[in-house]
Amino acid sequence: MKLKIAVFAYNFKHWKTQTGLNNLFYNEIEPNVVIAANKKKLKINSSKKRTSPKNLFLTHPQQICQRMNFNYMISDHDSKELELFLEENKFDLGVILGARILNKEIIDKFKIGIINLHPGVLPLNRGLDTIKKAILNDLPQGVTSHLINHRIDMGSKIDFKKIPIYDDDTLIDIKIRLQNLEQQMLIESIKMLQNSDLQNLQLEKIAYHKYSSVISNEQDEKLEVFFSSYKKKWSNNEGATV
Repeated sequence: MKLKIAVFAYNFKHWKTQTGLNNLFYNEIEPNVVIAANKKKLKINSSKKRTSPKNLFLTHPQQICQRMNFNYMISDHDSKELELFLEENKFDLGVILGARILNKEIIDKFKIGIINLHPGVLPLNRGLDTIKKAILNDLPQGVTSHLINHRIDMGSKIDFKKIPIYDDDTLIDIKIRLQNLEQQMLIESIKMLQNSDLQNLQLEKIAYHKYSSVISNEQDEKLEVFFSSYKKKWSNNEGATV
């Protein structure tokens, strides 16, 4: 069944937005609209040890959408104008390729829901800094595909997959591997929903678990000590199945 899809994205150069749009196109999944939000200054403390590569070569998503003939609109993701647009157009599925927290009024406009790819095992690893929190709390590095609700990193689980860990990994190695798994699972999740009997679809609800947005400076300083033993354990496949 062909689904009517709206993509949430950023209206500026962004790796996940760019790569996700490319992968949708290559896999013949054509969104009906890409809703791109402008950059905002956020008050979020960042921990000291970097997990993302710097200075990537990227293309503005509006140029990508023009090339692919994807409809492109610029809008805040929590605006009343967007609520009205979604109400009038009746979308089946939303896909997050770049978004801040979406409110319940936006989420409820989608017949099936909105897919998010979270770089951590849910519900144990919610919020930000998931790579570091996995190391500090001895959790697997992996991606959860889920349909969101109004609470951060909750909703209904579609799938979870782990990435391999290697003895010589850096934090950036793990980040890139997670990003690539997110893209793989994005396509798998959309195709699963396309091929499902949606009236009888039953997904596991994600249970509540407390979370912190970012790790503290004190935890950041302990990371290197934990990281060595973490890699040794998980690269030898000794980590428990979650």
